[in-house]
Amino acid sequence: MNKIEASGLTVRYRDGNGVFTALEDVSFVVGNGEFVCIIGSSGCGKSTLLGVLGGLRRPDAGKASIDGKKITGPGPDRSMVFQHYSLFPWMTARNNVAFGIKQVRKNLSRGERLDRAGIFLDRVGLLNFQNKYPGQLSGGMRQRVAIARSLAMDTEILLMDEPFGAVDAKNRTILQELLLKLWEGGEDDVVYPPGESSRSRERKTVVFVTHDIDEAVLMADRIIMMSDSPGKICREISVPFERPRNRAALIQAPEYTRLRSELLALFFNDFGSAI
Repeated sequence: MNKIEASGLTVRYRDGNGVFTALEDVSFVVGNGEFVCIIGSSGCGKSTLLGVLGGLRRPDAGKASIDGKKITGPGPDRSMVFQHYSLFPWMTARNNVAFGIKQVRKNLSRGERLDRAGIFLDRVGLLNFQNKYPGQLSGGMRQRVAIARSLAMDTEILLMDEPFGAVDAKNRTILQELLLKLWEGGEDDVVYPPGESSRSRERKTVVFVTHDIDEAVLMADRIIMMSDSPGKICREISVPFERPRNRAALIQAPEYTRLRSELLALFFNDFGSAI
């Protein structure tokens, strides 16, 4: 069953210099509970595509839908992590996370929202910084707060635009593992509000933009490779490895080397053709 469908998406930007086509005739589907990574060079329209799926941008042609319903704006079924953290500067880290929870869990009390916010800040290693304001945190820490907010919202769909790009290597690995655990059905030691535990442990649908080929192979069920000028889908590749995946064992597998080489060739061939 398809959760997300895009058909003939075309998006153009207009300014004083004319018209720039960011996406042209992009079509794909994402199955319910599927983890899809999108790879492509800078400027190929990956962020624009996520903006359309998030309801933040309307296409000039084509359409995108969720559960068969056309996307006309943002909704409580989706949460989004942007390339650059998007936090309210006048709110503490904990209140930023709690604010996101409030948008999709209106039945929870303020105390329950703050408790849940604390749980997910702990998961991203920032519980000791929960009362700090964004201006008191490093760029990587701010991004981890934004990630905690998205995960704590526990929406059916996660749209993630290079969410770990500003995070150091150690925390990037921790966050990758956390996201995979939550995507695969939640963690037993996460305290969900009454009545939510079964839904929270259903697989979410994830569309994840990254420049990191190794990250895509580790995390994705399927990888969509995009070419640029204008952005189009040039290849869709299924990732053949069973889950859960062991990072150390994965990189030693001959199939991993073959798949990684194929993706690198696609990426650099497209880049080279633009030079």
